[in-house]
Amino acid sequence: MESTQRMEVARYLRAGYKLVGNHSAVAICRWTRSAIRGERLCYKSWYGIQSHRCLQMTPVLNFCDFACKFCWRMHLPGRFKIPNGWRWDEPEDIINGSIIAQRLLLIGFKGNPKVTKERFLEAMFPRHFTISLDGEPLLYPKLPDLIKRINERNFTTFLVTNGSIPMRLKEMLKKDAHPTNLYLSLYGPNKEVFQATADPKIPNAWENVLTSLELLDQFKKSRTVIRLTMVRDLNMVEPEGYASLIKKANPMFVELKGYTWVGESQKRLPITAMPTLDELEKFAEKIQEITGYKIKVKDDKSRVVMLVRDEDAWETNLKMVEEWKQKVSKLDENWKSKVEDFTMEEHGYKLLYY
Repeated sequence: MESTQRMEVARYLRAGYKLVGNHSAVAICRWTRSAIRGERLCYKSWYGIQSHRCLQMTPVLNFCDFACKFCWRMHLPGRFKIPNGWRWDEPEDIINGSIIAQRLLLIGFKGNPKVTKERFLEAMFPRHFTISLDGEPLLYPKLPDLIKRINERNFTTFLVTNGSIPMRLKEMLKKDAHPTNLYLSLYGPNKEVFQATADPKIPNAWENVLTSLELLDQFKKSRTVIRLTMVRDLNMVEPEGYASLIKKANPMFVELKGYTWVGESQKRLPITAMPTLDELEKFAEKIQEITGYKIKVKDDKSRVVMLVRDEDAWETNLKMVEEWKQKVSKLDENWKSKVEDFTMEEHGYKLLYY
């Protein structure tokens, strides 16, 4: 990792991230900590995800081609340009390194009186990769192979992309690399609002996003989701424009998530830019009227409202959830027969295939 990038990445390490190889990282979110203590799960439970078994990672730490106004990160120059000759790590090394990093971040919960032995052991054997955390994952040139390998190793995968590199999505289709959930974040109902919100650092960003929206419906093995990060007085406008793009992409789900006033975004936006759940619902109702999508569930803590395309899409989701639950139950029998008292020395660095 070049010296400038190292200096910037050091900020993430101070914030509790674990670096994996040259350019990947893992971090533990509040819901993982909550779930491991037997408390509340995050809204991804809608899709069958147990938060204490969710590994949140990025294969492109501090590399992004957008400078979104609502992003909590520092937007320093090194974030927007990958150095010439950059050496990319292999997918298998990223997967193994991420599992080890997750365990190191959570091992301290072993002695927590609020954590049961069963919950702790399950957390040491994650079953889900959320590929988001930081940066734009499609910048990683080996992403299709990473997703395929994660799937082959019996994890579910959520990929969150800004849609700026449709070429990579085409590669994923060609290689049959279908994430369990494919999220495309849409930052505006038209080019003008999109540019003001996302502040893209590449040419033709809006046109690339439109191409990615057209590709979304080809991911037949994935739950497809359009995510709208809603910022009051910035991009929470023109529901008709969003509705038109949603109908064009035909995703199974649409999620409206309220912006949160945290980190560096506080220097770019006022606290009043945070919409309430009620405002999100009213905006979602306008999209519902135009598209025919129906509001299905909401999460007040995360301020998320989800719309579903139709009942067939919802039934497909429920079927996927149940099938995965049964599969995990069988898969877990393998490691449970080998591990009674987990330690990093005996298991943490060695038992990576399970």
